[in-house]
Formats: sequence, C-alpha cells, structure tokens
Amino acid sequence: MVRRVRIFPDPVLRKVSSPIDVSSIDEDFKELVQDLVDTMFAYDGLGLSAPQIGVLKRVFVVNKGEFTENEGEYQVIVNPEIVYYEGEEVREEGCLSFPELYYDIKRPYMCILKGYEYKDGKLVPVEIAATGLYARVLMHETDHLNGILFIDYIEPSERVKVLKEWKEKQKLKSST
Repeated sequence: MVRRVRIFPDPVLRKVSSPIDVSSIDEDFKELVQDLVDTMFAYDGLGLSAPQIGVLKRVFVVNKGEFTENEGEYQVIVNPEIVYYEGEEVREEGCLSFPELYYDIKRPYMCILKGYEYKDGKLVPVEIAATGLYARVLMHETDHLNGILFIDYIEPSERVKVLKEWKEKQKLKSST
C-alpha cells in the first residue's frame, strides 16, 4: 500500500528508530516492507526509510534498479550500521521528505554497511561495500534511522537560507 511520505518539519523525521527483532519476522514487518517498496516506487525514490512513512523502525528500501539493469529491483536493509567510510564526493542530493529540494552535499565516496538484508522471506546478515551514488543512498537512508537529515550537512547559515527559500516555494505551490 502506498503511504503518505512525511514532509519536513514533521517531528518523526528527527527521532531515532528502534532496532527490529531479527529473530521473529511477523506479518506487520512484511506489511511494512511492502508499504515501503510500494511508496518508494510510487514517489520515484532512490530509497525510503521507515520514519519517512511515520514508522520508527530501523528498516529502509533501496531502488536497486537505479544501479543495475533490472528495473523494479529493490533491496531491503534492516538494522544497518555504517562501519567504515572513506573518500569524499560532492554530489546533488534530494529527499522525498523535502519535495523539489536539491543541494550539493559532501559525503564519503565509499562506505561499508553491516546489517541484515530481507530476501526471500528471511533476514540474512550482510556486509555491503558501496561506492558513489549507491553508497550515498545507503548513508542517506541510514541517517534517516538516526534522525539525521541531508540538510544537516549544509553549513548552518546557508541551511537557513535554503530552507527559507524551499518553504516559500512549498507555500506558493500549495496555494495554487
């Protein structure tokens, strides 16, 4: 089911998510995963975390079709932790919780994520080494689970200006 994406400054976006009990996968978890997948594709996102649909659980989905030749392919990551990162890359970044806001953000170029991947009805331990855009998506979505938003990487005085302009555009858009 496609769910409503929470838009900044919704307070749920600043909360830290709770770990998922990996010893028991229940129907609620399966439904949450399906809702994340449906919502991510409906909004044409590269990724989507549970807090973005109002659920404070440590799970997110990645639109793997953006990195492979397999359109519609996705990945479900549970209880992720970025255990290593290196390099540096500045690249435009956006977020479904900030419609139509894009900004050049500096992040590490490479990361290693440890956690679980939900695949074929099971949770499997994974260690993912990623670079470029894929690494950026993994770090962005993991940040969401910790209440960190991509705008937090913008220098504070610039962030105030960027958010003010973005809010004005949103106001204009909603009044038409």
